Amino acid sequence: MQNAEAIERLTEIKEQMLELLEAAKDLLPEGTTKERAKCYWYAHIKTAILKEHEFLGGSLVTVDDTISELGEDSEEDE
Repeated sequence: MQNAEAIERLTEIKEQMLELLEAAKDLLPEGTTKERAKCYWYAHIKTAILKEHEFLGGSLVTVDDTISELGEDSEEDE
């Protein structure tokens, strides 16, 4: 698979993951359960996917970082 194809597919998967993450959060009732989820697993997943988010801190390498790296590799190969 060429980097351009991988970038396109990873971008699609990233968007699907974000949609599913929001859908999962929306299933939770308002209150303590939702707040705990948002502060823990929701935040961990979102910060692993995106470089730009509303939380403090983040992952050492995000899905966004990986997509960017593939783009940089493609530019170097040209």
